[in-house]
Formats: sequence, structure tokens, C-alpha cells
Amino acid sequence: MRKSEPVDRHGQLWILAAVLLTLLPLLPRLTLEVGLVAGLPLLWQGWRLHAATPARPPNRVLLLVIAAVAVATTVARYGTAFGRTPGLALLAMLLGLKMLEARTRRDAHITIQLCFFVQLGYFLIEQSALTAVCALAACVLALTALLRVEQPDLLLKPALSGSARMVGIALPLAALLFVLFPRIDTPLWGMPTDGASATTGMSDRMRPGSIADLSLSGEIAFRVEFAGSPPPPAERYFRGPVMSQFDGLEWQARPAVRATSLPQGKRRIDYVITLEPHQNRWLFALEHATPREGQTLDAFNVLLAGAAIRSRVRAPITSYADAQIGLDAAPATLAVNLALPAGSNPRTAAFGAKLQQEQTAPADRVAAALRFLREGDFVYTLSPPRLGQNAADDFLFETRQGFCEHFANAFTVLMRAAGVPARVVAGYQGGEINPIDGTLVVRQSDAHAWSEVWLSERGWVRVDPTAAAAPRRIDGGLTASLPASDPIPGLVRIESQWLRTLRNRAEALSHTWNTWILGYTAQRQRDLFAGLGIDADWRNLTLGLVASGALWQAAVWIGMFRSRRRLTPSERSWQLLLRKLAQQGLVPAISEGPIAFAARAGTIHPEWQAALTDFAARYARLIYGPTASAEDAEALRIAITEWLARTF
Repeated sequence: MRKSEPVDRHGQLWILAAVLLTLLPLLPRLTLEVGLVAGLPLLWQGWRLHAATPARPPNRVLLLVIAAVAVATTVARYGTAFGRTPGLALLAMLLGLKMLEARTRRDAHITIQLCFFVQLGYFLIEQSALTAVCALAACVLALTALLRVEQPDLLLKPALSGSARMVGIALPLAALLFVLFPRIDTPLWGMPTDGASATTGMSDRMRPGSIADLSLSGEIAFRVEFAGSPPPPAERYFRGPVMSQFDGLEWQARPAVRATSLPQGKRRIDYVITLEPHQNRWLFALEHATPREGQTLDAFNVLLAGAAIRSRVRAPITSYADAQIGLDAAPATLAVNLALPAGSNPRTAAFGAKLQQEQTAPADRVAAALRFLREGDFVYTLSPPRLGQNAADDFLFETRQGFCEHFANAFTVLMRAAGVPARVVAGYQGGEINPIDGTLVVRQSDAHAWSEVWLSERGWVRVDPTAAAAPRRIDGGLTASLPASDPIPGLVRIESQWLRTLRNRAEALSHTWNTWILGYTAQRQRDLFAGLGIDADWRNLTLGLVASGALWQAAVWIGMFRSRRRLTPSERSWQLLLRKLAQQGLVPAISEGPIAFAARAGTIHPEWQAALTDFAARYARLIYGPTASAEDAEALRIAITEWLARTF
């Protein structure tokens, strides 16, 4: 069929469905104005095709105006038309416009090819298992639309089965490409960063309320796979930035150099942590971690990656739970962790001085402060009253309501006032074991802050003042310690068992996908083939890819050949006749039988009417009649052959 032939109404409906399903997974990732501009052509096309008498398509000038609006919307929202998200947003808006002008088969082909390109663009934004499922479904529907455009009389079931068969043939080849294609450790290309994109997570600054805001998110921060049994909840402190500079309102981390000594102990914990991107180098390891290849440990005992974590990262880590750190802390370091701004939090300073007078040993001052928090009717909440300039004073002696950073801030100030070196540590505490795959899932809602104090005989010791006032926060997590009225994320507070099971299964599937598909790096490829005794050299991989691809292609062709039904002599004669008539522009429709086709062809060529009618009647009796003899089939073959020889 010629590419200039028009697409009928049903074909345009199929194209609309393909474009709609292609854009649906993408639109939630874009802004509202982009969605409105992209959805307008879809509504317009739906209205046109729904009308009893289809309206005329928009003229070129109007399409150019809408295209200009699409470009202006992209630039206004993202500041540029280039880059990952701006480019996909612009393409999503222009796809609908191309669909509006898809009047011929050539236009339909271009529109469907654009659908394939947009489906590929899904993976530039997110590479989850759900994204792959959406792309596969959209691809099948786009192939179905393409078949329907090329074969207008094709029914729904054959069209869907045909496109599904094509995808099924391609999937094994795609798997071979995935496993065997030589992988590299760096991206194949660079793209401009999106000015509108951002990643939320832990910060190296803290003031009362900052971590409470982070805890309102139910997103996963990282997952942990332990080599053995996971540690109890009271030991699940994942260490992030250590903050020792205090200006009276805000704590801030100091630049740190590499550690001069590594933690040593007997209680070794081996695990693999899978971190979501958070734009910093912290690996959020358990206390006290030792660096492996590509990792460093700073002087504050914080484990760091080699570069900022801008994509999902899997890192093997070893920690020693019983290690002691900071026994040889320098006097200058201790002085920094005793400093307080002059005149800030006077009531807390006075209370600290009193503790120092009453308790000679620093450990006793720590115990007295914890006893004050435990017996002082403090309330753990995400919605505390606002605090003034002297936040520690207001919290300890006035409101007595706060989140973990309120406790850590006030306790650390109190310890410094009592002459005990102290600092604030931010990170995550707790997490929930997923019973489906056994991984520990740590969410943003598990963000936590605690204190460390320095004792001469023990070095730096973790002290969690929140545990003194709200021990259920440590053992039971966020939901167990907060009142029901507090705004906890829905993914965290799920009371329905079947919903919780559904969430666990979805997250386990996502983790498996991230580990085995997205985590299939060059190193894992080398390890896979090394286990098979094969050198993962690019030459060997290329040779294996070519050979396995050829074998699969041969298997597909053999399967297609074996599945073909052998034609009878009558069918071969009829097919020969149809090929000769097709050269004259006479092609039977999908739903047209031999007798109907012969009648139509006879009206176009009256001189052939008698012969074609006779051939069709005899062929129909042989194919559909109760009996068919070899003599009749041979007679039909001879008659058709002789007629073709005389006529053509």
C-alpha cells in the first residue's frame, strides 16, 4: 500500500490509544502546564473521532502556534529546551501535535516511531521495574497500531497477538544484549543537568525542626542486606555527618581529614548497603565502619564514598560494633567540642555548671542529664511549639516537646556546659525488616539525630537522649513513639496487613530489580563470566554476542518455517493466480472470500469474469466442500496454468 493513502477512522483511534498510553507514564513526572499542553491535542483528537461526522483536522498555522507554545512552556518552566527532563517534556507536547496531522500512512509511521522514542525516554528519568512494564505495554500497543494502519481489516485479537509475538521474539535477543554487551564503568554520554531536579536527604547542618521535616517523607533512603542476623533495633545507628560547630542556633559539620587509625573490635558485622542518591558522600554505615576499596574514613569516623552519590549505589561495608574511637583525641579537638557561644542558652549553661559541681566524674554528669530527660515529662512529637533564640532553654525548661533534633541539640549544649566534650551526629536509626526478602528498609522517616560525648576511659561514646525520653522510638520506630494525630507518611503508618504485605512485595521486587538489573555493572559482568571460566574481554563478549544472536535468529526462522502449514495443490494454484492478479492491482481484502473476490475482479475486467468465476467456484468446492479428489485439484491446476499462459 502506498504511504500517501489516508488512514481510516479506526486506524486513527489506534494511533490515539498508542499516543495516550505512551504519554501516561511520563506526564506524572512532568509539570502541570506541560501536562495540559500535551493533553490538549489528545482531547482534540478524541473529540474529532467521536463526532458522527469527523471534524476537519487543524490547519498548519494553528499547529505551528501550539508548537511555539510548547517550546515557550518548556523554556519558561525549565529555563532551557535542552537536557533530559526539558527535552522529554518538549517531545511529549510535540507528539500530540504530530498525531493531529497523521492523515496518511507515512504520517502514522512517523507518529508511532515517535512513540517508541518517548518510551525509550522513560528510562532517562527512572529505571524501575514499573517503568519497564509501562514501556513494554506501550510498545505492544504501538506495534498493534502499526499493524492496524498497515492492515485496515485486521481484527483486534490477531493484531494484539501479532504485536505480542514480535515483542516475544525480540525479548530473548534483548536479554542476550544485556548480558553479553561489553559494559563500561562510566556513562556512554553526558547530558546537561536539569535545573528543576533535586534530591532530598540528610544535610550537614541541623537546627530544631530540620530532621522533623525530613521525617515526613516515606521514601526509601537505603536498604541493607546483612551477611548474618541483623543487629537489634537498639544498635541500628547509621552514621552520617558529625556536627561540632555551634553558633547558638545551628549545628554545622567541620571539614575533616582522613582518619589516622581504623576501628578495631571483635563483633564484626558484614553487610551491603544500597543507597538512593542524596548528592553527598556519606555511606551511612553502622558504627564503627572500616573502609574498603573506593571508600575513606574521616577523622569523625564517618565512612565516605569516593564521590558524591548521584545515582543508586551498592557498597559492601564492614563494621565493628564494640570498637572504641577517639581515645587519643587531641586537646584542640576536645576544646572545639566544649565551645559555646557567649550568652546563649543561659539557663542550660547554669544547669550544666550545677551538674559539674555536683558530679565529679563526667560519666555521672551524663547519667544525671539523662535522668532529667527521663523523669521530666518530655513529649516526643513531630509538631512541637516554636522555639526562640535560646532553643535549648525553651525546650528543657518551657515546652518540653520536640523531635530527635530538639533532644540532641539541648543535650549536647547541656553536656558542653557541664564540661563534657560533646557533638551531634545525624543519620538514620531503626528501619524495618522486609519479610519477603529479608532486607532492612530504612526510610527518610527514620532520619535521626543523637549525641556523642567524650569520656577519657572510653573515647567517643554514643548517647541518644531521645531514647531516655521516648524509648519506644528506638525499639519500635517512628510510628510506635508518636501520637496518632502526628502527620506520619502513609507508607510508614500502614495498619492493614494486606496493604503492608503488598507494599513489602512491591519493595522486594524493586530491590531485586535494582540489584540484578540496574546493578549489573562491568564488575558484576566480569565476576559472572569469571565464575564460568571465561575471560570477560570485549572480544570474547562480542564474539559470544554475535554467535548467540545468530543462533537465536536461526531458531526463530526454523520455528516459523516448521509452524507453516503446507499448501495443498489447490491452494498453490490459487495463490499463483492471486500473485498474477496482484500485478494488475487486484488484491483480495482480508475479509473477502474467493467467490466474492472473483465477482469484484470480474466487474473490473469483464473479459476475465467467466474464467475467474469458474476458478473461484471450483476452488471453493475443493477447500470448503465435503470431499475433494486429487483429480479435481489437478484439473484446477491445469486450467489455471493454461489460462495464465494465454492471458499474461
